[in-house]
Amino acid sequence: MSKRVNITYSVNFDKIPETIKDLISKTYYAELKSLDEDFNKVITSLEKENEKETLQTIDDIRQKLTNIDFCLNDCYNIMTEYQKKLLTPDKENDSDG
Repeated sequence: MSKRVNITYSVNFDKIPETIKDLISKTYYAELKSLDEDFNKVITSLEKENEKETLQTIDDIRQKLTNIDFCLNDCYNIMTEYQKKLLTPDKENDSDG
């Protein structure tokens, strides 16, 4: 499995939900959408008694699920901070006036 790294970039606060939507969509099309086919491949390879293909496909599924979980965790953390910011008054603006 490849190494994971953190990257940092900024977006406008009001664009956070849209950014999360984009991340979820990319993950869906890159990983989740193909899982149905992969599960069917496991069943077929088991029926053919092809243990090597079965093991490889199961590992492929596990890696995709891991990638999905990483994305969902990132999105969850971002949305948690977004929600906190929405619910917390901006102290900098309170002193203006």
